[in-house]
Amino acid sequence: MAADLLALLTALTYGLANYLGPFLSRRNPLAGVLLTSQVVGLIGGGLLLLVRGGPRPTTQHLLEGLAAGACNSLALALVYTAAIAGPLSIVAPISATGAMVPVAVALATGEQPTLLELAGIPLAVIGVVLAAARQAEGRHQQAEPRTIAIALLSAVFFGGFLTFFGRASADHTFWAVFSSRISLLFLTTAFVLLRRPPVRFPVRELPVMTLPGILLLAGTVSYGIATTKGLVSVVAVLATLAPVVTVGLAVSLLHERLARRQQLGVGLALLGVVLLAAG
Repeated sequence: MAADLLALLTALTYGLANYLGPFLSRRNPLAGVLLTSQVVGLIGGGLLLLVRGGPRPTTQHLLEGLAAGACNSLALALVYTAAIAGPLSIVAPISATGAMVPVAVALATGEQPTLLELAGIPLAVIGVVLAAARQAEGRHQQAEPRTIAIALLSAVFFGGFLTFFGRASADHTFWAVFSSRISLLFLTTAFVLLRRPPVRFPVRELPVMTLPGILLLAGTVSYGIATTKGLVSVVAVLATLAPVVTVGLAVSLLHERLARRQQLGVGLALLGVVLLAAG
């Protein structure tokens, strides 16, 4: 139960961050929002490592942490690229299927969920896909095969992040957080330097600009701890309920309406959570 609650905390904090990030990007440069978030994450991860410490990780665990951060950075870049090229209503659901990567890896390496958990996993994943799907503006919008391929690749990299980070967190959660933040900030900075998008924002915006980074850091820490207390195949699915949180915030705060498909998705996701927790 502790692992389930920690994974749901990850979904909550990631969902809040996914709501705040785009909201702040409406009045500030996206690159500035991303860089600020990653800098805060690295500083926070370093402070946690100094305070909590823990056994020094092996080279393999360090490399897995770095790989997790690299996958996270690539997933973000790819999903933004896909969202620019095609309808978000198609890109977002495809990207949300990344949860199946750690589930498949965990099952292939010997994890044995209960029957209730096995029933809850597909319900939660399908629910997230449906809940994250927004109605396209226009009845005939379609995504080109290249856009769909990019979205699928982003899902693979996000699943890679969940998988590598889960492995790196075994007895070394805070080292995994710190090492993954290093590679995430490095690749994000490299992307900004290569593409040279606008970065500067008013100093008065700095306090609120740190919030997505703090939330993402909290969610990453809780996910890392959850993987040490429960099955990765279950924890990963619960952690990827973040889109449900984001959609809920949009409905309650921005007064957006849920389509019937999204209402069904929220219901399926919640049913999946109940089954996973009961298992």
